[in-house]
Amino acid sequence: MTPDLLDDLLDRSSPATRAADPADLRAMIGPASREARRPRRRRIGFAAGALAALLVGGAGVAAATDGFGAWTIEEPVGAVAFTMSNGFRCELRFSGYRNGPDPAFLSEVNRTLDEWYRTTDVVGEAQSLVPERQEEYLALRSPEERTELDRQLGELSPEDRAEAIAHNAFADEWIAWTLVVADLEAQALRDAGFSVPDPRFVGSDASSQIQCFEGDGRLYDFGAGS
Repeated sequence: MTPDLLDDLLDRSSPATRAADPADLRAMIGPASREARRPRRRRIGFAAGALAALLVGGAGVAAATDGFGAWTIEEPVGAVAFTMSNGFRCELRFSGYRNGPDPAFLSEVNRTLDEWYRTTDVVGEAQSLVPERQEEYLALRSPEERTELDRQLGELSPEDRAEAIAHNAFADEWIAWTLVVADLEAQALRDAGFSVPDPRFVGSDASSQIQCFEGDGRLYDFGAGS
């Protein structure tokens, strides 16, 4: 992804609280954005990079998103369980904010988010917003990136290609869910009287993680580094 494209992407991103530094995003989105995502054994490079970019809201927050089998976010500020269109049963976990220069401020933010998750039907609010958010995310891909992904898919066997396409569609939907929940989080903080973005987020970090089970109940294997 070229710097101009990334800058334009950042300019068009919706303000959110889970953000990353633009300089870091260039490193994340570079080569990874041009690699076709293959099922389970391949890193979801473009997905992770573009997701981090979409979450930039000028807050200076370092963000991460992972798809591992074992939970690394053991005490989330919030968790959202939903069913994907492919039948996978998934749960997204969101950490609280940490490591910022104003611990008291972040503590109040986390308390507010914890209460919001406990008292809100997040899935109910998010469900209808996911398709449009997914379209917005997909529209950020340049023609060059689309061509390169198509080329790499064309090099796969018919069986591997079908599996890769299905996996990519799953990853795109997962990203859309993460983006929508992040949007709702940001609005919940605004409704509670916080400014988003706010300079007191600068230097803090937050993360999200997803875990999914296939239709037969097996834990979905994202592959190392997904």
